[in-house]
Amino acid sequence: MHNVCCSVECQIIYTTSQLAKLRKTNVFNATFHIWHHGHFGTINKLRLGRLPSAPVDWAEINAAWGQVTLLLVSLARYMNLKFEKYRLVPYGNHSYVEVLGEKKTLPLYGQGGIRFVWNTKFDLAMVAFLDCLQQFKEEVEKGNSGFHLPYRMEKGKIEDSATGNTYNIRIQLNSEEGWTKALKFMLTNLKWGLGWVSAKINHEM
Repeated sequence: MHNVCCSVECQIIYTTSQLAKLRKTNVFNATFHIWHHGHFGTINKLRLGRLPSAPVDWAEINAAWGQVTLLLVSLARYMNLKFEKYRLVPYGNHSYVEVLGEKKTLPLYGQGGIRFVWNTKFDLAMVAFLDCLQQFKEEVEKGNSGFHLPYRMEKGKIEDSATGNTYNIRIQLNSEEGWTKALKFMLTNLKWGLGWVSAKINHEM
C-alpha cells in the first residue's frame, strides 16, 4: 500500500511540474524559431533569401514567407492591431497580401525564371509586408518602455544601424546579397518583436 501511495504521489508531482512547464511555454516561442544559418536568416530552419553560392530553392523561400506571414499576423492579432492599407493572408507557401480598397492581391511567393524577375507583384508584396512590420514596430514602441526594434524600416528599405547602410527588400534591380541581408534584418526585427510579445505573455501569466 505504501508503494502505491508513493507511486501516486510521484505521478502527481510529475504531472504538476509538467503543467507548470506548459504554463510557462507560450505558443509563440513554441511555434516560431527565428535564427540564422550563415548569411541567411531562418524561421523554423527555413532559409529566407538566395545567394550565388547558395541558390536556395524557391519552395523553401516560399515556405519561409508563409511562416513569417503567419507569425506577424499572430503577433498583430494578440495586440489587437489592424494594419492600415493591407491584410496579410497566411496560406502556407502561397501566402499573399490583400491591398484594402483595391480588390488586389500580391503574392508573397516566387518561382524564379526570367518572367518572374520582371514581375513586380512579388516586390510589391514584400514592400507591403515591411510596411505592416513597421506598423507593428510603431505599436510595440509606444509608451515609455524604452524598447525598440533594432533596424529602421521605411518604404521597402531597412537600415543597418551599425553601418548606416540601407538594403532594399525588393528583388528587382537588386543583388541577391543585398536582398538576403534585408531579409535577415527583417527577421531580426521580427525576432525582437516575438521576444517582446512573449515576455508580455509571460508577465500576464
